[in-house]
Parts: sequence; C-alpha cells; structure tokens
Amino acid sequence: MAIIKDDAVILRRLDYSETSQVLAVFTRMHGKVRLIAKGIKRSTKDKFAAGLDLLDIGHLTFSARNVRQEALATLTEWVQSQAGAALRDALDRLLAAQYAAFVAAELTEDWDPHPELYDGICDAIRALAEGARPVRTLVAFQRCLLQEIGSFPILDACVGCQRPTPAQGVLYFSSLDGGLLCRDCESARSEKLELNRNTLGCMINKGDDPDSAIDAFRVFDYHLTHLMGKPNPLLRMFLSAC
Repeated sequence: MAIIKDDAVILRRLDYSETSQVLAVFTRMHGKVRLIAKGIKRSTKDKFAAGLDLLDIGHLTFSARNVRQEALATLTEWVQSQAGAALRDALDRLLAAQYAAFVAAELTEDWDPHPELYDGICDAIRALAEGARPVRTLVAFQRCLLQEIGSFPILDACVGCQRPTPAQGVLYFSSLDGGLLCRDCESARSEKLELNRNTLGCMINKGDDPDSAIDAFRVFDYHLTHLMGKPNPLLRMFLSAC
C-alpha cells in the first residue's frame, strides 16, 4: 500500500453516502487522481463537517494499493489552503473556475502528471478569487491546458499548405485539422470557423482587447469541445453571466 502526499485541487466531487465523498482531484506531481474520502462529512460533538468542496486547494495524503490502477485511492488527510467558497460572491468568476475544472477533468488522464497545468489551474482559481476578469483568465488557462496536453493548435502557419500566416486576407480555424487555414486551403474543409486577426493575436497572447478576448475564448472552447467530443455544460451559463 503506497502512502502518497501531494498538493491538489478538487475538480469534481460526488456524495457517496451520508458521510463519504468520491473526488476527482488534480495533484501537482501525480496528475488526476480519483479517490474516496471516507467519513469526511461525519460531524463530531465539537465540529460540524460539511465535507470537501469543489475548487478547494490544499495538501492531501492518500493511500493507493497500486498506482495507475482504476481502483479508487483512499484519502487519509486533507489540509486546506484555499477554499473554493471564496468564489461564491461573483457568479461569473465562480462559473469560470468551474469551467476550468470541468475541461481539466475531461482532457487529462489518471496518474498523468502535469505540474505546469496544476499551477495553471490554481493560478486561475486564485486570480478569479481576487477579482480577475473571468474571460481573460480563462483564455490564459485554455492556452495552458492545450499546451500541456499537446493539443495547442498551429497558429503561425496554414495547416493545409504549411505556408506562414498571410499578412492579409481572411483566415479560418479548423479544430479537426488542428489550426489555421488560409483562403486557398479552407474551401476543401467543411469544418472551420472564420477567424478575426485580432482574435488570433489574443489566442497567441498578443493583444488585450476585451472583444478579442471573448472571441479567443469562444474559438478555444470550440477546439476543446472537439477534443472532448461534447460541449462544456457550463458554457452557456458562463457567457450569460459575463
């Protein structure tokens, strides 16, 4: 039985019984781990226990019979450093953090470590809790996630003809092809979006225009939806709250 200690953020939680929860956490050194927190909601005479909350950040200790097997690991200790409840004062920021947690859970494999992605998730949650602009924070997180999972689109050349991005003319984006398409190549593709150059600048971390940020978020979300094979259920609520 391996005893493991790591930093973690809670991506998903499910009440398992009156006193226990099943969690999906993203750890800094071990990636996504699914575990059971037995008795975590059990109150005592001196303490009311509500369990662990979505988006909580902290340090955990857990035991695993065999690392990388499908069986749930068992949480043995949790020390919270930041509560997810800190985001509840602003609906748009709360939904932005939940959006990030959802796509991170969907697009990462169990026991596949990504320390930079762990830092990216925590940075996004902390920034949102401190009042950062949700859309810009999410664009930075989307960029980090796609880079870490090896699916960041090609944005400096046409994926069809491999020529550098033209200085003029209409550009297109294809998730299926994994990047930009020039005017000469787009006609052969049915799956594509027309792409504004200001939006492209925001996607490659150049430019700070609010309208371009929301457009960049939409394009990245379009790409993430293709990779997940399903839409993010929080998307409409998030856009309505912005």
